[in-house]
Amino acid sequence: MSAKTKESAEETQPENIGSYVYGILRSGQRIPEDLDPVPPGAEDAEHGLGLVSSGPLAAVVSDIATDRPLGRREDLLAHERVLNAIAAEVPVLPMRFGAVVSDDDAVREELLDPHRDYFVQALDEIADYVQFSLRGDYEEDVVIGRIVEENPAIQDLRERIRGVDEDASYYDRIKLGEAISQAMDTLRENDANAVLDALERYARATVVKEVGGENGAVHVAFLVRRDHRTDFERAVDDLGDEWSGRVDLRLLGPTACFDFLPEYDAPDEEGG
Repeated sequence: MSAKTKESAEETQPENIGSYVYGILRSGQRIPEDLDPVPPGAEDAEHGLGLVSSGPLAAVVSDIATDRPLGRREDLLAHERVLNAIAAEVPVLPMRFGAVVSDDDAVREELLDPHRDYFVQALDEIADYVQFSLRGDYEEDVVIGRIVEENPAIQDLRERIRGVDEDASYYDRIKLGEAISQAMDTLRENDANAVLDALERYARATVVKEVGGENGAVHVAFLVRRDHRTDFERAVDDLGDEWSGRVDLRLLGPTACFDFLPEYDAPDEEGG
């Protein structure tokens, strides 16, 4: 689906249709020709993606039915899919999921024009960068075995409850669970530091994020120069080889710079 430019449309937008905003581009840039995800609400509004331009900026938008709530997992995935496909080609400032305004005029008057200076500066700052996210999960049996092997206190607790009735060993089982949990937290911290030691030299900025799930090992976001991507990916491969059998690493990207947006300094009321 090729992008359509919406500012030339003469049709009056129906009352139950709003404008969903994905992100902000420099004016004159195009949405990738092969981008054809289903935008949030598009199955209701029956419209595809378009651009609303004002001066040096353009917003990536789709029509959306305003009489149904956003929030389905499919909506969030569609939002991210659109932005990530664009980010692979051109710089884009991602908007927060669920950004809906009344119509295309409001996109210009309430979003693009009042925040023009910030958007232009932010696009300049991320122009040469994309985000990658490295996630990893532990191979549970391997990691727990290593923790037990390296911790005599945990070994003693395991031996103490072996063959003992659950009720009789209740408190020792709690102590064992807490000890393993603390050891896992320490391991996660050490592994996150190891990821940074191995990879942050290829990134302008990093964010260590909370891991998900009991077996979550690492979750780190990287802001990487487009022309350093090959070196970064090669270093990730090397780390994956080093951790093979202990941590299952997955590299996600390139994506929009969700975790590295420049801060917005709102003008004060007097200064305008």
